[in-house]
Amino acid sequence: MNSFIPDLENFNLEEIGQTPAVDNPNAEVSLKVDIEPSRVTRRVFVGILDESRKRGISIAIYPATGEVCDVSNGGGVIGYLSQAPLNPGVPVGCDLTLYRFGKNFVCSVRVHGEIFLYPAFSMDGNARLTAYVGNEKSDSDESLTWSGLRLDVLEQPVAA
Repeated sequence: MNSFIPDLENFNLEEIGQTPAVDNPNAEVSLKVDIEPSRVTRRVFVGILDESRKRGISIAIYPATGEVCDVSNGGGVIGYLSQAPLNPGVPVGCDLTLYRFGKNFVCSVRVHGEIFLYPAFSMDGNARLTAYVGNEKSDSDESLTWSGLRLDVLEQPVAA
């Protein structure tokens, strides 16, 4: 098992989309993307972050063990994928969803069909959120292969 808990600086990030300002106090923001790990021993990153990159939802997946970590909120390991190790070059579906309730954001993480608990957070104002993917930094500068991007903001109130 890998005990190292990654943070944002450990990844080469690629911006893959941006939302308009999320100003509705009951909005839902959803990122769906398929990622393809290049190596079983190199973490991959998926996230939706504010302009400061300090608030949002972001995860790191370690393909060798299936470890899924919270990268944004200091939550550490939030679970393990049951079908680990993940095979290099095989798409892994990632679905990150933020439900806004005023200043509070409740989060949902689904990776490879499995749901994980993720820490809620608070954020003031009208935020523009940016979607990112990336690989753990290493000697090679290869970018993460991804496909099937869908980044949505639903402005109607969500059901509680």
